[in-house]
Order: sequence, then C-alpha cells, then structure tokens
Amino acid sequence: MLRPRELFIGKRFSRWLDRRIPPSSQITLTQKNVFIFPTRTGFAFGGLIVLLILGAINYQASLVYGVAFLLGSVFLVTILYTFRNLSGLRLTLAGTRPGFVGEDLEISIRVERPEGRAREGVQLSWPEGILQWAELSEQATDHVRLYVPAPHRGFFDPGRLLVETYYPLGLLRAWTWVDLDVRALVYPRPIFGEFPKTETGHRDEGELIDPLGSDDFHDIKSYRPGDPIRHIIWRSYARSDELMVKQYASYVEPRLWLRLESVNGDLEERISRLTGLALQATRLDREYGLKLANVRIPPGRGEAHLEQVLRELALHGLR
Repeated sequence: MLRPRELFIGKRFSRWLDRRIPPSSQITLTQKNVFIFPTRTGFAFGGLIVLLILGAINYQASLVYGVAFLLGSVFLVTILYTFRNLSGLRLTLAGTRPGFVGEDLEISIRVERPEGRAREGVQLSWPEGILQWAELSEQATDHVRLYVPAPHRGFFDPGRLLVETYYPLGLLRAWTWVDLDVRALVYPRPIFGEFPKTETGHRDEGELIDPLGSDDFHDIKSYRPGDPIRHIIWRSYARSDELMVKQYASYVEPRLWLRLESVNGDLEERISRLTGLALQATRLDREYGLKLANVRIPPGRGEAHLEQVLRELALHGLR
C-alpha cells in the first residue's frame, strides 16, 4: 500500500527527497531544502510584464518601459522575500498524542525563527491532514498542533510534512517537504460489549459461591439437616459422637482478565473488543489485567494502567 506522500508527490520525487532531505526530528530550512516557483498569479504577472515591454518597443513609449521595469523589480524583490520567509526556520517534533483508529492524531510541531526576523503566513500540513498556520511576527516560537487521520493500529508514520508560504504578494510559492521522523501510536478501534463470564479460582479471594457442587475444600462445620451425607466426617463422629461435615466452596475471581480467547471474531475484531472492555472497565473503576501470547499485565486500575494495556493491544502481532 502506498504511503500518503507517495500518492501526492510521486515515488521518484519521494526517493529523491529521502536523499536530499533525510528524516530527522529537527530540521532547519535553508537554500538546500527550500524550493520556489511562480504561482498562476505569478505567471500572469510575468506575462503582463512581457506584454508591457512588447508594447513599449512597438510604440516607443518611455513611460511603459518604466512601468514594465518597475513591475519586474517588484517581481525580483518578491522572490527574495518569499524565500526569506521560510529560510532559517527550525522545525522540531514536539510530541504526539495517541489516538484510536479512525480518529485524528494530534502531532505537535515547534516552529522557531531566527532572532530579529519576523515570519508571516507559514502554512503546515500533511497531505491528508488539516492545514494550520504559524505566525512568528511578535513571538520567536510557535507550537502548531496538526491533525492527521489514523488508518491502522500500531505505530503510524504520516510521511513528509508540507511547509509552504505565498508571502508577501502571492506571486510565488516557496515550499519544502520535511520528514520529522514521526512515530505516532494508534490504538485499536474500540468495540463495546458485555464483560465475559467471571472465572472461578482456587484461591481464598473473591466472593463465596454456593458450596454444593464444588470440589475445593474450604472448612469443617457442624452438621445441619440438609448437608450432603457424603461430606460427613465419620472418624470425628466415632471419637466425639458429634456429626461434622466438610465444607467445599469456590471463589469468584474479583478481577477481570482480558484474553483473546474470551471474545469472538477474527484477530482484529478480538483486539477491538478487548479495547472496548478495557475502556469500560476503566470507566467503571474495575480492576482488570491483560493476557496475550507473550504479554501478561497484572490487574490494576487508572489511566496509566489503561495506557499500558492499550499499547500492548495496539502492537500485538505487529513488528
């Protein structure tokens, strides 16, 4: 499957960018990684200058020459200012916030400008994300939050970030594609359902259930009418003439264990159902643990425990 940047800027250009602008968590924009080209308005502006020069040559009009050369000077100065608006900017990956499949991941980018040089109209976006603006006129640093859809669970790389500007007149576009080596964690899409049946254990924990029908020894008590005759301790009766019976009981495990075997569906659906159960258990403040193939997380509560469980579910079966 093609990555978003390959769909938008092409495979060959993508490979060339990998060599020219290698991935890094911090990148400074210079003449080596900033491109500039006229916009449609810029081409129309250039065409107007050419027409003015042709008209001045044909009619020998000095005033038209002056207007054409003035507009040409404006175009050349605009090239310098458009390039300068990106040159010197430092982009740093500030952090990522995990999200679920189908939601928008939040990725924070810190944009810094050189001292004494204001920057205006700087745009940042991923091809499938939402366009955001960075204004660095009064402040030297701006934190830009970008959002990009999460297509699958596990670590997700949105590809190269587009940084561009049309400042000051919109005649030219200066841009670059930078790879900040983003690895955002995507949790599985949750599917909510009922909790699996509670397990019984052989430990003295949990809630006592009906002792009849259990084979786990619990205690010795005096005989009462209705107790099973097979549980009577006849040796004790022979010594003390008092009927004593053995009490058997099982205990319900008070903690919920999340296992792939306890839910239905294929692997992805089971992981999604366990994700939904973990979210429900956290909301109900219920203690729960996780058991996967090579992972065992002891039962616990709280947001930190939930993040640990969701991380293991997101990465289960992936490299």
